[in-house]
Amino acid sequence: MNAFEHDHAPPAAPLAPEWAARGLLAFIVLSLAALIVIPWATARHLQPIQHEMNQLADPGRGLVTRLHLFIAQERDALDDYIDDRDSLSHHRFEVAATGTRAANAELTPIVAELGPEPRQRMEALLDLEERWHQSVDSGVWNRPPNAELGHDSKREDLYDDLLIAAANLDEAISQAGRERRTRISEIESIQQSTSALLGLLALAAAVATWRLSQRVRRYALDAEERRAALAEALSARARLMRGVSHDLKNPIHAIDGHAQLLEEGMRGPLTPEQRDSVARIRRSAHAMTGLITDLLELARAEAGQLTVRLDRVVLRDVVHDAVEEHRAAAEFAGLTLVQNSTDGDVVVTTDPARLTQVLGNLISNAIKYTPAGGRVDVEAELLNRRSEDGAASRLAIHVADTGPGIPADKREEIFGEFTRLAAHENKPGAGLGLSIARRIARLLGGDITVGARRGGGACFTLWLPTSGAPDRGATSAH
Repeated sequence: MNAFEHDHAPPAAPLAPEWAARGLLAFIVLSLAALIVIPWATARHLQPIQHEMNQLADPGRGLVTRLHLFIAQERDALDDYIDDRDSLSHHRFEVAATGTRAANAELTPIVAELGPEPRQRMEALLDLEERWHQSVDSGVWNRPPNAELGHDSKREDLYDDLLIAAANLDEAISQAGRERRTRISEIESIQQSTSALLGLLALAAAVATWRLSQRVRRYALDAEERRAALAEALSARARLMRGVSHDLKNPIHAIDGHAQLLEEGMRGPLTPEQRDSVARIRRSAHAMTGLITDLLELARAEAGQLTVRLDRVVLRDVVHDAVEEHRAAAEFAGLTLVQNSTDGDVVVTTDPARLTQVLGNLISNAIKYTPAGGRVDVEAELLNRRSEDGAASRLAIHVADTGPGIPADKREEIFGEFTRLAAHENKPGAGLGLSIARRIARLLGGDITVGARRGGGACFTLWLPTSGAPDRGATSAH
């Protein structure tokens, strides 16, 4: 755009508020889920440790006890054979040795899973057992039948070392069992502490949620009471404005009618000074009538009684009518009023009367605040040309002037009721036009924004959907 380059964009939708209760509720749900998951995870973690306890450590100690028994039986049978040369004692020794080997065969894989210390003790035991059996074989079983047998001190020492090695293995297996019991106890303690803490936190969150819900309920009740009071106040204000406005219209029309009779010479000729005074009276009467109309519109807007009648219209025609309606006022003020034709031939679904009312307000404001010799441009443009249905989804109508412009920090303030800038206090008007125009624009599904015109001045933009989208709270007729 040329004269219509400005520093604002279509209004964005406000973000939805977040409630603190959602966080507390989510924490409660997570805590309850954790109270279910943690025992399950703990059980899964403890399962291999308990398996080692049940399938390794405890059976391992039982096998060591059997090993002690078989070794003792071997020693007893060997002593009996040395003393009596009894073949039955030899058989008893072989049976005990077979039991020892079987116990070792069962014990070796179990000990291998219990850690390095039990494995080392098992290897030492097997080595001593092998040396013990070799000593028995060479010193007893492999001797000639008539050879003298006796109790060899080295063999006795090997036997004592074998018993000590078996005892050491038993201690190592016991220590492995105690370590696993300690780990189980620690894990269970952590699980119990964590569950208790989560339970307490969940309980605290539940209490906080309950208190928050009570507070929200109180706030809701207070807000409802304030809303009802405000609604009643607004209703009373609307009734007052409608009543007063209606009662003021009749005498104002009478004043204007009598002034018109005087101006037209129906009561006799007037001097130039008298004619000027009568013209001022009529202009003041017309201004007061406009103010009353604005007050009635404001009352209808606050009561939600503004209506729209949607119809398909050519945008260029509506803009042209609004411009031509104010052309005489612009020429009288010494201004140039221009309607640019860009994108004006589009057909839109909207309320032509309301659209003309809003454009008339914007053009009238531009004429009012633009110094003589200035310029007012009106131009329409389509945005988002590449929408899904192939048509533009938004319409912008710009009304730009070459006046003093509006400070950036005042651009929202001017849309308030009875709001006027200090620099414009000497201008006629009550500060209702822009407020009503924005309400109507939003009723039509759009909005009004204001920015700075390139080169100085203000640029008001009326945003509208091309298909027409009345506000849900508004009343519409087709």
